[in-house]
Amino acid sequence: MAGIERSLRKLWIAALTISLAQPSCTPRSEADAVAEAEWVARLSHAYQANSDYQLMAERFKALMAERTEGRFLVEIYPSGQLGSERVTVEQLQAGAQQMAISGTPVLAGWVPEGQVFDLPYLFETRDQGLNALNGAVGDWWRQLLLEKTGIRSLGFLDYGFRHVYNSKRSITDPSDLSGLKLRVLQSHTYISAYEAFDVQATPMAYGEVYSGMQQGVIDGGEANVIGYMTSRLHEVGRFFSFTAITYNPITLLVSERFYQNLPEEVQEALVLSAEESLEYQKTIAREMEAEAIEEMKAAGVTVTYPSTERFVPIARPKVWDDLAARLPDGRSLIEWLESEIERMPGG
Repeated sequence: MAGIERSLRKLWIAALTISLAQPSCTPRSEADAVAEAEWVARLSHAYQANSDYQLMAERFKALMAERTEGRFLVEIYPSGQLGSERVTVEQLQAGAQQMAISGTPVLAGWVPEGQVFDLPYLFETRDQGLNALNGAVGDWWRQLLLEKTGIRSLGFLDYGFRHVYNSKRSITDPSDLSGLKLRVLQSHTYISAYEAFDVQATPMAYGEVYSGMQQGVIDGGEANVIGYMTSRLHEVGRFFSFTAITYNPITLLVSERFYQNLPEEVQEALVLSAEESLEYQKTIAREMEAEAIEEMKAAGVTVTYPSTERFVPIARPKVWDDLAARLPDGRSLIEWLESEIERMPGG
């Protein structure tokens, strides 16, 4: 992990450059900052304090402090400190929490239409997925989220695909997945996708995955490279396979109640700071992923790149048809989504 840690130190310095460039008198404690702030936003996420999520949150915090001259304070809670992602969504709706980073699979509990993003092998490339989310497809979902939950999406992170890691064996063929007990996201479509490969799909809170693998409750799970390494899952699961079964839209959220109570100029600062922070996250995520791949190889992780051609026919017809039948006008929705994706660059 030394390379990632060196990179993180550099990125941390860059994230704080904005705030350090501001004139200051005497150092203030966090308690002083809270006391002096007019608005305090608690922002939570499930990943570790050395993740790209955290660095993006730190950049957002610094930008908001600069643009509001310290009147808007962001308190960051990594590693699920405020509860699971489902609890976070409920807290945002209740107004007990102001901001969070979460994904469409979790939010599908409130916006079931978002399960279309969970369809196996929906996107051909990572860029195609992000371009779709930053276009009409993402706007459609964001509007649904706002209407159904009272939560506003400020844009999408560049998470990419989720890949299988486990403690048992390399995955080079679909049959290698058979019988594995893998932690998957709490989503009907995710579960169906992995069950198509004869996986024992097991929903579990992200914070419980490491101990679950240590205790043999599960054999592994699915995540991107950064999540796998920063959460130290390579210590308990030494096989990582770039299966790319699902793409994972992750979004920066704010409670609409909180947002609407902000003055217009602070709302504008928040939206602009979110846009800049998300662009920053895209840059550092790609850098960190490249380093993470080298780090996990150096750590002795067996890395495989199976051809997805043998995987697609197993999951795509069955799981896609199932979702089309479960969603109102599901077939039309999926056809519209496909047509929009086809127009996206990066495929």
